[in-house]
Amino acid sequence: MPVRTSRGALHHAAEPPRRPTPRADAVTGTDFRIVDLTDLTDLTDSRDLTDPAGRADPAGRADPAGRADPAARADLTNSRDLTDSTDLTDPRDLTDLAALLTGTGTGAAAHTAWDAASVALLPPRLGRPYLRPGHCRVVVASEAGRPVGLLPLLRGTPGRLPQALLDPDPETAAVLPADPGDLLFVGGCVDLVAGAAVAAGLTEERRRAVRRGLVDRAWEQAGRDGLVPLALHVRDDEVADFRGPGRRAAELGVTCLLRLPRDGSDASYLAGLGQSGRRTVLKDRRKAAEAGLRSEVRPAGELTAAAAELVVAVKRRYGVEEHPRLVRARLARWAADPAGERVAFAVSDGAGPVAVTFGCVRGTGLEIYETGLADAHPHRHEAYAESLFQAPVAFAQARGITTIDLGLDATTPKTRRGATLAPTWVVRPDQ
Repeated sequence: MPVRTSRGALHHAAEPPRRPTPRADAVTGTDFRIVDLTDLTDLTDSRDLTDPAGRADPAGRADPAGRADPAARADLTNSRDLTDSTDLTDPRDLTDLAALLTGTGTGAAAHTAWDAASVALLPPRLGRPYLRPGHCRVVVASEAGRPVGLLPLLRGTPGRLPQALLDPDPETAAVLPADPGDLLFVGGCVDLVAGAAVAAGLTEERRRAVRRGLVDRAWEQAGRDGLVPLALHVRDDEVADFRGPGRRAAELGVTCLLRLPRDGSDASYLAGLGQSGRRTVLKDRRKAAEAGLRSEVRPAGELTAAAAELVVAVKRRYGVEEHPRLVRARLARWAADPAGERVAFAVSDGAGPVAVTFGCVRGTGLEIYETGLADAHPHRHEAYAESLFQAPVAFAQARGITTIDLGLDATTPKTRRGATLAPTWVVRPDQ
């Protein structure tokens, strides 16, 4: 395994901001440039780096657990498309981009609708302070001065590998550097998903071309910096755009997606499950009622404190130790993000919550973030099924939501209730 010298931060805030150098790509009319996040955060007022209530982030600029979390963006799903643009070679280029990525802008760029595999990949989460700005870059694709693609790049943390790399396949292990600080996570390293945000107004062909150009530019930059590029948990419908010369993709995990009938009918949902799935779902509902469990949907921010111990219990069950205070801070940050609608599905008995599942509504989709569950409770299984499946399905049916992203792992209980599986991928250098 080659030994690489560990390097410092990609850019230091004390240096004057550098204008990103555009590079014309084979994608006709599209420029690709890389911007250091410190260049952007230096240009925003300190108020822009606080939570929506104006409080400083309690954990500071870095997550104490060493992970980046998803962060705020305006809900752009139903926003109007761009009607005017600002050339990124204009003196205001960095300021406009900073406003887009920190959610402080009100101009045309702030009203662009974006598509991405997860809410965690949409602007302006890139501008949040706990993403360690000195270790972050953004590849920006622009056409006629209009941003049409964003790809986060996150420098690895020295001495700490992400969970997904603790037991890598042999070929991936062969390309890992001696120091994890010499990794460059292409597409970010947030919420077990990597990908790019592309303007929703582009045709599918143009979206794919922009995404390929962003990844090519990122891979090129990693080579210049002597870093090892990796993309972790790329979704199946985007992996083709992450492949390219000198790269190889290998399956890393599976994600679970539950598709619901567009008519919002529970009868249609049950009919689509088949006999075995129908029996499982109806049994879930009956057992929860017999156990006297109560289910309610509440704003996520109201349950972060109560859910923290439940999340810790789940992690401990799988050998992961995380302090309740850090979990509370992480959940509170997530719940405060204005991206979409942050909700919690709480299942309680007479003593309080037994299970809490957090999710984010964006358009016609519901993305599950995390579930907390009491470790020792006589109705633990019933509370889990109600919180993660039954309550979200009922909520989705009432709200016209047609897809629920149930996340990674625990595939058996999810597929029994109608979810389908798709692989996630690691894209790495081909050695």
